[in-house]
Amino acid sequence: MGDSRPGPTSPVDSKELAAGRDAAAYINGLIRGPAGPTQPRAPSEQRRRGRARLARMRRFLDALENPQADLPVVLVTGTSGKGSVAVKIAEGLRAAGYSTGLHVTPYLQTPLEKFWLDGRLARPGDLADLAAWIRPGVERADPCQPPTYGMVWVALTFEYFRRARVDALVLEVGAGGRFDLTNVCEPLLNVITTVGMDHEKSLGPSLADIAWHKAGTARSGVPTVIGEMPAPARAVVIEEMQRVGAPLIEAGPTASDDFRATNDHLAEAALDALAARGFARIDRAARDAARAAALPGRYERMPSTGGPAVILDGAHNPDKARALADLWRRECSPDAGVLVAGTVGYRSPAAVLAPLWPTVQAWIATEPQVLGKPPTPAALAAQAGENAGYPAVAAEPDPLRALNLALEICPPGGRVLVAGSLYLAGNIRSRWYSTEEIERQRTMWPLRHTAPHDA
Repeated sequence: MGDSRPGPTSPVDSKELAAGRDAAAYINGLIRGPAGPTQPRAPSEQRRRGRARLARMRRFLDALENPQADLPVVLVTGTSGKGSVAVKIAEGLRAAGYSTGLHVTPYLQTPLEKFWLDGRLARPGDLADLAAWIRPGVERADPCQPPTYGMVWVALTFEYFRRARVDALVLEVGAGGRFDLTNVCEPLLNVITTVGMDHEKSLGPSLADIAWHKAGTARSGVPTVIGEMPAPARAVVIEEMQRVGAPLIEAGPTASDDFRATNDHLAEAALDALAARGFARIDRAARDAARAAALPGRYERMPSTGGPAVILDGAHNPDKARALADLWRRECSPDAGVLVAGTVGYRSPAAVLAPLWPTVQAWIATEPQVLGKPPTPAALAAQAGENAGYPAVAAEPDPLRALNLALEICPPGGRVLVAGSLYLAGNIRSRWYSTEEIERQRTMWPLRHTAPHDA
């Protein structure tokens, strides 16, 4: 764009939107093969592949002159709550006056969600610039081991926030921790939110195995803040902290069984740890701002248009689904709720949705729509419900049509809950908030939203 590049606050025009989408299309073209292993791997094989993956990532970053070097990173991992805790930490830092970056994954509607800077999404033009920067590095790489889609995104993340010269980057780990592509940076603080059963095919069959992966972000002398976790997982985490010499800070239990309060409590513990590590401006107002912060698709109520309330939640594993079910029961009676649910193909709909089926009077099976990750067919999800004694009203593959059916059958004063996948939450969220307006206004809550009857 040269000297004509738009400034940070100038309007996003159609030309810039198109440039950003072209860049996203280039990056999406790097997707190869199915997401995740199709069969469980032995722990020794997982570790061999993980070490090789990180070695490839480091070589790629070396060729890019290591954009991650010297970035002040808060690395957040865990089975559940890591995105919500990450945004709360970032908002607390921002409210304290620090220039703050936030990277969360996956995105719901636009890849710009991967780059939050001081509460705003990156510009589409920023993504275009980043794609132009990384493309020569991708093309120069060993054709026998080309950079993967995930490697490119992590490298772009580091470069974007290096250019922004942030005071802190709150970086959400993708999966696991020890061998995640984000684990090539040197964090100033680690956070482990929870440990539960998820990604067993790649992380291992037990809580102890999964905890070993989560604890792999630990560094000597770098504090690690941990939330509540089952005893077998906690023992593994503590052992790893002692082995590497990482100071351990346990956030401790909360009086509430609401997962939102748990996330608030853990984020505050992380902010306290950051205050002790030099972020001295963190005060009560910053902690209040952290509690108020939330990401889209995390128990998010859609704008009211007079019909049934619609709540979106990305619960996609058994732990998240149980926490969501507990909250839903407190807010909606079983005879007043309708569920719209679907999972990606590498997750068991029976395991994910079982806690939610008893909390509603009816449910509709659907299919999350996302590039590179085939969904569980709606008919198979419906069959899982029938096998468990909760037959679906319908199996409708199209998420927005499934929502329409749910709204039609929802009783007066009732609510519709959308769950099973963050991708599904993003699909349905677009009914209220168009992706184009999100990208133009650089916020997930644009001032102009689409009314349901216009969708």
